[in-house]
Amino acid sequence: MFQKENLIKHYMFLLYDMAAVLVSFLLASLIRFGTMDLKQNDGLFLQVLGLALIAYFVGNRIFRLDHKVFDRGLFAEFVAVVKGELCIAMVVLFYLFFSKEAANYARLQMIYFFTIYFILSYFGRLLMKRLIAVYYKSSRSYKQILLVTTSDKVDSILEKIETTNNWYFKIAYIVLIDRNAKGETIQGIPVIANVEDMLEETKNIALDDVFLNIGYGNEHNFDVRRMLHDFQNMGVIVHVNVDALELDMTNKRLENLGFFKVVSYSSNLYEPGQLVIKRLMDLVGGLIGLLITIIVGIFVVPAIKLESKGPAIYTSTRVGKNGRHFKMYKFRSMYADADARKAELMAQNEMQGAMFKMENDPRITKVGKFIRKHSIDELPQFLNVLKGDMSLVGTRPPTVEEVEQYKTEQKRRLSVTPGITGLWQVSGRSDIYNFDEIVKLDLEYIDQWSIGLDIKLLFKTIAVMFTGEGAK
Repeated sequence: MFQKENLIKHYMFLLYDMAAVLVSFLLASLIRFGTMDLKQNDGLFLQVLGLALIAYFVGNRIFRLDHKVFDRGLFAEFVAVVKGELCIAMVVLFYLFFSKEAANYARLQMIYFFTIYFILSYFGRLLMKRLIAVYYKSSRSYKQILLVTTSDKVDSILEKIETTNNWYFKIAYIVLIDRNAKGETIQGIPVIANVEDMLEETKNIALDDVFLNIGYGNEHNFDVRRMLHDFQNMGVIVHVNVDALELDMTNKRLENLGFFKVVSYSSNLYEPGQLVIKRLMDLVGGLIGLLITIIVGIFVVPAIKLESKGPAIYTSTRVGKNGRHFKMYKFRSMYADADARKAELMAQNEMQGAMFKMENDPRITKVGKFIRKHSIDELPQFLNVLKGDMSLVGTRPPTVEEVEQYKTEQKRRLSVTPGITGLWQVSGRSDIYNFDEIVKLDLEYIDQWSIGLDIKLLFKTIAVMFTGEGAK
């Protein structure tokens, strides 16, 4: 959630500033002496550089120089950079004084250093904030939020949000609880539902979070607890303006939503550090998997093309995290007209629920049966992993048609990034003919998720691929 964005900001600006310290030292040495050799005077310059880096790191922790970095204006940013420089200056000067090395250190180099560091740090921070804001607003990571409020509060809330540096979210939809305004727009934002059909209307849209701000009293008799539980069942995180109410519920966290202090409620609030590790695992595993895919593809692609006409790579639209659509890649295991023939086979569907499954599906080719048995058809999905649409381990990526048939509580499957493998993949999926059982496994994964569980499932998946058990 928003902790993840704060963690990214923290380490990004910390690493940038420490890099600025290093570059400033090198450039100051080059300007003063015509060389970047920091081992001069028995390594004195190298010692000073090390102290400068430590001083900045400690000063950053003490003065929280990277705290609320996006909420700072030009002057506040100037003050933060000066504080960082003062921390470095105090430590370095004390060291030179007490070590009696001051006479061996060029004062002009120190002047150059602080001048260059100020320019790199101050203007670099401003540029980074601008680039990060532009990136998030144009990426899938930009959060789309539903505002649930009243007619008398909606304009002031939107104006407050507009005046803050909202680099990671936008109010994409509105619901008013005191009147039926469905179909209207408020400050260019659509009112997509009323109270009665809010859950149904939000089931099939790309929605990350809900922001509830209805003030004290709740004179409109709006059932807040019911709404919180319903959206939690859908896997959607709910932020409640802390000035409005206090509820005793599990999985809640105090956070900032732009200008507002909120309590975030969700069925799954994960630690940001764990999510960073998961993404790093995806990137490493995705690169290795893509290399394997290319090697395997040398043999699989000709076999697919020889048996039947059509592209060797099959793409289908799937629904990813929080309802976002993406193109998923697979080695084609069916005849090219498989999608068109699905309607005529629906009467033979053996799966209870939203999915389609048939024991001896005539659309599957001979090559397709083999690559499906050993999950080879899934290998191109490593490209989806690198793109961020999927993870190595997660829930099963559903089709658009499946999601349209979801019950409200089943949408919670979409609250995490879908995976190439998961509990359903290694739990004898060929023996499961009830869609509710698949949903149960996915929700079990969401509720019990940890890095250790992902690693365990990856090893189990490798075993399934070689044995072919549970996969058809």
